[in-house]
Amino acid sequence: MTSISEIAKKAGVAKSTVSRVINHHPHVSDETRQKVMDLINELDYMPNQLARDLSRGKTQKIGVVIPHTHHPYFTHLINGLLDAAKASDYQLVMMPSDYNQELELSYLKQLKMEAIDALIFTSRAIRLDTIETYAKYGRIVVCEKLQGYPLLSSAYLDRYSSFVDAFSAMKARGLEHLVLLFSRDNESSATYQTALLAYHDVYGQQSTPYMVFGNIHDFDDGLHVSHQLVNDDRIDGILATSDEVAAGVIKGYEDSGKKCPYIIGQEHLLVGQLLKLPTIDHKSYSLGKLAFKQALSETISQEVLVSEFLSQDS
Repeated sequence: MTSISEIAKKAGVAKSTVSRVINHHPHVSDETRQKVMDLINELDYMPNQLARDLSRGKTQKIGVVIPHTHHPYFTHLINGLLDAAKASDYQLVMMPSDYNQELELSYLKQLKMEAIDALIFTSRAIRLDTIETYAKYGRIVVCEKLQGYPLLSSAYLDRYSSFVDAFSAMKARGLEHLVLLFSRDNESSATYQTALLAYHDVYGQQSTPYMVFGNIHDFDDGLHVSHQLVNDDRIDGILATSDEVAAGVIKGYEDSGKKCPYIIGQEHLLVGQLLKLPTIDHKSYSLGKLAFKQALSETISQEVLVSEFLSQDS
């Protein structure tokens, strides 16, 4: 039987490092973590604690793959997961990914090793077909709409109608030169794809947003991007990735002495309510609770929550 000493020797690291990898300790480099995980998988090593857990049939642990907590969507979702876990006998194991595909794959291998009972992807960079190959080892829940992946469960937000309502409100005001601010502006982002679909359905298939920015997460990002926007007087509408980002943009315009264009936030945060911003409530807290419920379910399913555009018009 393979021992932890053998794993350490082959990996060229200390036994304590192998132990930290097994117990999801954060202070291990990605390269070392991957090397150890590959050896554990190759040699079919089973830690003693896991063997004891397996004798009872379950580890009582659910892994949660989270890219970051820079955006309120993820912090609210985590709060929903935590509150759901408190009412159960399960522990959450937070697995930070930063959209690193190799790291996400190592978490899937944790499921294969039975270090966790289920795995929730709050977002992902790795391909869905890769994720699905690990579904035979335990329940996997992804927080996005699925088509053609019968072995995966999903708890997702239907953002489309709320984006249509938001863009329709802009169009009704005669706004034509729109700036769209996203956390991720690429094809792997369901939010980005849904927002662009809604934009084209409202403004026409031949129309394109005036400007699109990615990697916008918080107040400081909104403030920073505003420095590029204030000098273009054609901009008449902005869709921000959160109310916090919208507040940063507004602050930038105020600092420049210019009036901020009509701006819509997202996530229905306190700062947005104080500023009386139109916003989109994505109900991410409720999504976290729903994803946790699905992780414990004995059946595979898709469940949806519907986002809501809040216009703030009196």
